[in-house]
Amino acid sequence: MNDIVIIGGGIIGASTAYFLSKTGRKVCVFERDPAYKKASFPLSLGGFRRQFFQKENILLGKFAKEFIFQLPDLLETKNDGKPTVSVIPNGYLLLFGPEHAQEQYEALKNHKACDAETKNVKAEELKKFFPWINAEGLETATFTNTKIEGWIDPHMFHAALKNKAIELGANFEKKEIKKISDINAEIIISAAGCWTNELLSDIPVFPQKHTIFRVKCPNHISEMPLTGDLSTGVYWRPEGKEYLAGSPNSKFDAPDLEPEWNDFEDIVWPALAKRVPVFEQLKLTGGWAGYYDCNKLDNNAIVGKHPKMKNVYLATGFTGRGLMQAPGIGRGLTELITTGKYQTIDLSSFSVERILSDKKRTEPYVL
Repeated sequence: MNDIVIIGGGIIGASTAYFLSKTGRKVCVFERDPAYKKASFPLSLGGFRRQFFQKENILLGKFAKEFIFQLPDLLETKNDGKPTVSVIPNGYLLLFGPEHAQEQYEALKNHKACDAETKNVKAEELKKFFPWINAEGLETATFTNTKIEGWIDPHMFHAALKNKAIELGANFEKKEIKKISDINAEIIISAAGCWTNELLSDIPVFPQKHTIFRVKCPNHISEMPLTGDLSTGVYWRPEGKEYLAGSPNSKFDAPDLEPEWNDFEDIVWPALAKRVPVFEQLKLTGGWAGYYDCNKLDNNAIVGKHPKMKNVYLATGFTGRGLMQAPGIGRGLTELITTGKYQTIDLSSFSVERILSDKKRTEPYVL
């Protein structure tokens, strides 16, 4: 019998394998697609932030920064040395119209309680900090400009976690698991992401397709933060000499990962050109689509022991936040499994019980 089996070797599975292996536990990770062609993490923008509504998400974002900035030392291996992870700490900028402003003022109370170090300004003050922006229709904004938020190369991040976990004794194996009952292990962790519901029919996590566009503009603002305009749902950031921009048009039951190309001219370009006037000169150069492991109940993670199964734990439903929450979730699950309770960030609000009893705890700030 195996000690611990993790179903899913993506960013959450790799992080959990790393933290558990550090404690000396014997971990086996089953991944059906070692190329990760449809996994969520390699198709993401790689962002890490602490600008959320719920306190747990704020704290997980803070730990992500702490972990990522120490990553070359934490995940150094004898064979590969210190990993390169390509961190761009440009910060985040979230923009709110009148319809979301009051909710954001409430969120700022949680920011303060968690010492998130975010800054809040009225819309009319935005140009002092971001001269390229058009604040028309906005009421307020929250941002960081002290290198505590940004983005990281998702492939490098995952590889660093996986390689260190393997050095610590974890085994990664290509294997498709169709039923939880097929696994013989002391502890089973489902980190199956978008495909969670196929294994556990009582967990409402499904693949939700999102499209990202690559665009070029004659005016390149390299210091631009990852910006989310909550008044339109469009978000963007620099990428090399170009930009990446995400459509707010998400789809369940998508037959494939073909980008929703029409979204560019119908939704994304008009929103970008309105908010950043130099973007009127944008040219589309490419794009792709990827899945969020969307928790249909409340857009929040589902983490912890399944109350109806004696040895099954979950880490799923991150709804686009898996990469940035991976360090905190891996650490938290390890604490729960090895000591019986959370020691650092209390993740009990993400419990499976809330899902089974249909108690929503919504995270509104999904990009």
